[in-house]
Order: sequence, then structure tokens, then C-alpha cells
Amino acid sequence: MRALLVVPRLPGTGHTGDRVRAELHLEALAALGARVTLVGGASPGASVPVVPGAAEVRAVPLRRALLPLFLAKAALRGWPFQTALCDGPWEKVLEGAGHFDLAIVLLARLHPRVSTLLTAAPLVVDYVDALSEAARQSAQRDPAGWRRLYWKLEAPRLARAEREAARGARLLLATTPFDAGVLPEGTVAIAIGAHLGPPPPRERGPVVVFTGRMGYRPNAVAAELLLREIWPGVRARVPRAELVVGGADAPRALRRLASATEGARLVSPVADMRALLCTARVAAVPVDMGTGTPIKVYEALEAGCAVVATPAAASRAVLDGVAAPVRTADGAEAFTRELAALLADAGAAAALGERGRAFVVAHADRRVVGLRVAGLLRGAAEQR
Repeated sequence: MRALLVVPRLPGTGHTGDRVRAELHLEALAALGARVTLVGGASPGASVPVVPGAAEVRAVPLRRALLPLFLAKAALRGWPFQTALCDGPWEKVLEGAGHFDLAIVLLARLHPRVSTLLTAAPLVVDYVDALSEAARQSAQRDPAGWRRLYWKLEAPRLARAEREAARGARLLLATTPFDAGVLPEGTVAIAIGAHLGPPPPRERGPVVVFTGRMGYRPNAVAAELLLREIWPGVRARVPRAELVVGGADAPRALRRLASATEGARLVSPVADMRALLCTARVAAVPVDMGTGTPIKVYEALEAGCAVVATPAAASRAVLDGVAAPVRTADGAEAFTRELAALLADAGAAAALGERGRAFVVAHADRRVVGLRVAGLLRGAAEQR
């Protein structure tokens, strides 16, 4: 089988959910013995990374200097404005790619840009996240008024792109049942999964972590809430407690806030995320915006952390119809109480962490998830 995988950004060029999802597809295609041509965005002039599982990698230079022109083009064509972020010479890079038995495109915001360039191969669209739903949430909940206005304009454009991407596709994928439920009918939910490491330590100090790419707006908003409104109350109850905020692309304002918060520190980037998680008794997930798989939840559970999450984040941590064993807290005061309680009761935190680890082993083993994806991709390629 020859497969074409088209992604907004190449794996190995940053820390985002779509890059992780691309790695999952490469693992699934490797299980099928497919020869994969990977095409994706990269910074102009950057060396083309070696990507495991891809026989050929073609980089599309994303020309951010032309962003105003691309935004105007998106506006005129009714595309999502986000399409401008992944614009570049896709025609030139895809030209002569050859015949494929299967073509996979990640994210609805990329599809309008490449849909006319794809071969006649059977098409798989992986939405990853329900972007239009995430936009609707941000239009209501983002603290910045200008951002709410932007997302109000962007949401219908994303919804239109999601509908159009479904036309002619043999298989539609998303990462959670929640996302599949708000995407075009027939979308199949399958998680990203987590790589299983060795059994994590049970004994841990009174450490709380919040992880994720801090350049992602829902994470940045959640980190600020944690530092400003939740953590001072936790420290008042548990004076020895420590907070570590860890993830790539932290903005300056967040760095300054963390350095000014007693008992807190920020690590950006994180050299070894699992090692960081294995030092923490509790992982805090006060994320109230966004869609898609809450990767930070599965990574924390795999590492044996007790997890406290918002109801919104917890509702997306469901696999095989089973909800992840996390505590939920709605609002800063409830979050403060739950974090303080688990920090003060090491036995309860360890027991909850062990249940979380067992949940990931049973339902989110990346190798098993990859084989499920492989079966779906084979079915799409062979469908008549």
C-alpha cells in the first residue's frame, strides 16, 4: 500500500496535538506495511526532519510574512481564517507525488487548502478536534473581548469547512466521543492514546503539576487561573506544597506571573515530561475551553498522578465508554479544596493515581490504539 499523509505541521517541529496525531497515523500505517509519503508545514529554510514511519518527507514552507495576503484570500473564499496559518506552496510540493492507495488529511482548517490537490485515492479526514465547537466555546468564555469577537466570526467558517471536508471522504475520525458528536454524522471517535512507561513511583512529595503547550490559548488561560486564583489558597492550606507549570512556548507574561507566585515555578520547554509527572502527587487540569483528547490527562494518569480536572476536561477523558478516574472541580474554590485535600492525604492520592494508571493500561495503550486505527484505515482503502 502507498499512503499519502498531509498534515498542517510536520512531526518533530513542535509540540501540538496534531503532530502527535500524525505520529499515531504513521504508527498505524507502519502496522499495515504501507509506504508513506508525509507532506506537512515547516518553517522556511528549516531542514526536513527525519520522521519515523515515513519513507518520504516533503516540507511545505509556511510563509508567515505573507499572512495578510493569506488572510485576505481566506476571507474572500469563505475559508476559516486559520487556513492562513498553514498556507504555502502546497501545489509545488504535492506535484508529482504519484498515485496512492489512501490519502489522509489532518484538520478541517487544512482541507480547504489542499482538497483540490489530492489524488483520486480514497480519502480519510481526521478532524482531530471539533474546531468549530472549540471556537464557539472561546467566543463565550475567553477573557479577552477581542478574542471572543474573533472566534464568533471564525466558528461558522470552521463549521462549513468541517461539513465540506466530509463530502467524498470514506472515513471521518475524531479523538473523543464528544468531538464526534458535534462533527458531521458518521465521524468515528478514536483516542490518541499514551505510550506506557515502566511502573511509576508511588511515593511522592506534595507537588502539583500543570502541563501542556502554553502557547495554546486554553492552556495559557488555565495556567493563569491556577497561579492567580487557585494556588494561593492551596499554599495557605498546605504550606510545603510546590507547583510546577511545564510546557513549551510559554509567553513572557506567564513566565513573569509564575516567578512572582510563591511556591511556583515554570519550566518551558520540558526536557522529559514523564519524568516531571512522576515527581508530582497531583496533576491539575483547570482547562475550561477547547476540544479533542486531553492528552495531559492521559499522560498524568499513565505516570500515576492523581488528577483534578474541570467537568469540561473530564467529559472528554472517556475511552471505550469508561470515564477516566479523575476528581472534578468546578470553579477556583472547588479546585483549591480538591488539590489541598489530595496533597494532605498521600495515601488517597496514590490510590487514585494507581486507578488512573490501570485505566490507561486497559483503555489507552498507544500500541493497541494504533492497531485500531490501522484496521480503520485498511477498511477505508479496501471499501468499494
